[in-house]
Amino acid sequence: MQGPAADRAPGFFLRGASAANRVPTSAEPPRNAIFRISIIPFPSKLSTISQKYSQFLLKLRTRAQRFFRLSDSHTMLVWVVVVGVAGAATAVFREGIEILQRLLGNHSEGLVALARSLSLPMRVLLPAVGGLIAGFCLLIARRRVSKNASTDYTEAVTIGDGVVPVWQSFWRSLSSLITISSGGSIGREGSMVQLATLASSLIGRWVHFDPPRLRLLVACGAAAGITSAYNAPIASAFFVTELVLGSMAMESFGPIVVSSVVANITMREFAGYQPPYEMPVFPTVTGIEVLLFVVLGLLSGVLAPHFLRLLAASKKRFSTLPLPLSARLALGGLIVGVISIWWPEVWGNGYEVVNSLLHEPWTWTALLTVLVFKIVATAATAGSGAVGGIFTPTLFVGAVLGCLFGIGVHAIWPDSTSAPYAYAMVGMGAFLAAATHAPLMAILMIFEMTTLSYQVMLPLMLSCVIRLFHRTHVRADVDVRSHAAP
Repeated sequence: MQGPAADRAPGFFLRGASAANRVPTSAEPPRNAIFRISIIPFPSKLSTISQKYSQFLLKLRTRAQRFFRLSDSHTMLVWVVVVGVAGAATAVFREGIEILQRLLGNHSEGLVALARSLSLPMRVLLPAVGGLIAGFCLLIARRRVSKNASTDYTEAVTIGDGVVPVWQSFWRSLSSLITISSGGSIGREGSMVQLATLASSLIGRWVHFDPPRLRLLVACGAAAGITSAYNAPIASAFFVTELVLGSMAMESFGPIVVSSVVANITMREFAGYQPPYEMPVFPTVTGIEVLLFVVLGLLSGVLAPHFLRLLAASKKRFSTLPLPLSARLALGGLIVGVISIWWPEVWGNGYEVVNSLLHEPWTWTALLTVLVFKIVATAATAGSGAVGGIFTPTLFVGAVLGCLFGIGVHAIWPDSTSAPYAYAMVGMGAFLAAATHAPLMAILMIFEMTTLSYQVMLPLMLSCVIRLFHRTHVRADVDVRSHAAP
């Protein structure tokens, strides 16, 4: 993967953009660029006020730089810290989910507990109704944004100018909030990161950053959002540089690291903040057992492309249905609701199930059944067009797959010192690495989730990188990058 396409081809900032809202090239000073590509049409008086306010901030920033003798890099560092603090915007989304859960069923323990507390008809209908409402929100989002605008933060950073559309982000996040709160089998972290990048984009636009610096600030916002969601600042920094930016230049890596660290410190100050996974202590692995984790890595490398292929096929199938968008989301929710009659564990992104199998024994039949139904539910939710990420569902599949592998190991080799939960922890990283083609990010994320336990590193590193030597690759029709973002 190469660096940002925008740096090499300015014409691709906004594909199909007209001359009126073309982003200035390096030969053109970006005079009032932010207003030429404004997504939402403002009334003339409000537009005048916005321009005067922006010019005031630009003059204030310039005078502050001169007074304190700050270079551009020093100024950028200040705003990167601000963006790191703004990453706490993810807490708003998380709190919104908890509020809706309490309104729907007086439960704040999680979506699985909410599903179990509902009657069977409500368990079926709630995801369908939630999908219907979420679909209407997406229709509003489509009408409130220019056709040339970036659809998400990855486009804003790579082929855009760093402008994240406000109203589209709001309505898409609201749609995701409704989908997840009503039981949709999809990750919540994608919308949480989108809100963090929106905040960083607005900050950069208010202080009148040029497109290259605005793109970097949005990338810092993405790292801050991922850190706030997963409590993994190191992995978040590498994720953005490895998959979003596509390069490891120190000019961008430094600010991204600072933003991740500040976001992590900020989130830890929130009352009641808990990491998403409660990882147990990883056992000491003997020499011969390391080879078993290598086999788990090979198995993950074989199955991960099929998982991505299934999601792509589901999306293609739903898109061919003669139904409006809201009806397709309702159908996806209905599928989840029907499955949850027998297996309410398919609701949500899988946090509760993963934490359960890390600390409690599961039978292999229960694990296999919930794995199959969870994959079907995720394919139905994501394929129908619901807003959300598959990053966390990918961790779910890896955890269950690893636990199943560990149960099989103990059935064949009862004297094995590694419990099934150890294989589940390594399986999360191995499957994530195979699905995203980002082994370094996967290694660091699981390492941070285990509270920096060195015992996990050797089997984790081998299982994550062994796929690089495997001949099976994802076919060209599977867009790995589209599935990689949270």
